Amino acid sequence: MNGSNQSPISSLDKVRFTSGIDGLKGFFRDLVKHDSEKAENLINDNNLHFCSLFVLQPEIKKLTNLNSRNKNVLNFMNGLQTRDDLDEKDSSFDYEQMNYSDLKWIISTGHFDDGLNNEYDEILDTTALLLIKVHKDKSILEILVEMVFNRHRKGLYFYDLAGAFFEANDPINILIIANRLRSNNLNDVELARKLLSFIPCKDERIKNDRFMLYQYYYNWVQENYPFVYFTGESFQQTKNPIVYDVSLQAKYLCKFLSDKSDSTLRGLTEDKNILLERFDKLGEDVQIMLSNFSYLLYRKNIYWWNAWIHYPVLEQIKIARTMIGGIS
Repeated sequence: MNGSNQSPISSLDKVRFTSGIDGLKGFFRDLVKHDSEKAENLINDNNLHFCSLFVLQPEIKKLTNLNSRNKNVLNFMNGLQTRDDLDEKDSSFDYEQMNYSDLKWIISTGHFDDGLNNEYDEILDTTALLLIKVHKDKSILEILVEMVFNRHRKGLYFYDLAGAFFEANDPINILIIANRLRSNNLNDVELARKLLSFIPCKDERIKNDRFMLYQYYYNWVQENYPFVYFTGESFQQTKNPIVYDVSLQAKYLCKFLSDKSDSTLRGLTEDKNILLERFDKLGEDVQIMLSNFSYLLYRKNIYWWNAWIHYPVLEQIKIARTMIGGIS
């Protein structure tokens, strides 16, 4: 940890940077014993980093005049020790009521020391998930990706944090991970491939060229974004999760998905439902070809598309196969 952020560095963090965690513990223990008021002022410093609060927990609990941030975060950490799953309902601590600014403080100052120990990392993982899932905060996504890749380099567990990232439920964020394919660190490239393996690519030439693969992922997002949805699958559930998938039905009908967590098409007219019934009976390869052509034609000339989409499905397939190479 080098403390290289834009905010002033608190006195306790300075001690930690120069004397290490043990030096900080010794310094603060003596301060609590001889000048508790000064100890309270230092621990309540607005510029304090979460890591210092974390390592000083035993001594902090002896103090009485803590600010609301410290009280809330200490309660949060204590609650985590008795509750392993955010979905459990038998805890006295309500995680979803945790103050947003306090959660943001944990991540924004605590991520510098990610990897300190398992307990510390678990707190950051839970905090990230709450910020993403409850508070819909996408401003931390770059930080989360940096933490995920740093952990992978160190051989540390990163799947919960990666899961929190994908919970942001916006496929445009795929590009944040795809950028790592252009890294000079081969471990980063390996992890980026793994995290994005749900995006299909059958061309071995592209798969084996990380720069071409980046462009492929970029094009995939641009092409499919209106029809991509979050499946809820994660690396905790399966080795190769399909985190995001394309609704071929939506792409075929050119009906954009407003809710990225649901691929269900609603409010369709009777003729569109009939089209989908016929579409669903086709093989997957034909569905992919037909949906790709449909969206291509929709963007090229919506009047042509409106005529084509009302043709019988077999006629649509014939036209698509004939024209697929003639539209640019």
